[in-house]
Amino acid sequence: MGAISDLYHGKISAPAEITTNNEEYTALNSQAEELYQALKKQLSVDEMNLLEKLIDLNQEMASVTSEDSYIRGFRDGSAIIMDALNRK
Repeated sequence: MGAISDLYHGKISAPAEITTNNEEYTALNSQAEELYQALKKQLSVDEMNLLEKLIDLNQEMASVTSEDSYIRGFRDGSAIIMDALNRK
């Protein structure tokens, strides 16, 4: 069966970690790291702990959004395939 069999047997799965070579992402990541390092030098220990908690929450929200987008994309792709197969 190909892909369906591979999916059933766990050979196809969502990537645990997605990496990108996108230049825009790389530039934004560099800017974020620079800001983080600047704040790290200026903030007290308690303030830094609050910042870390905020960053962790933001990452969790991004993960939820990413999963929702992945599921939506899979469903949309499946709907398109079903539509194409059911057309006469």
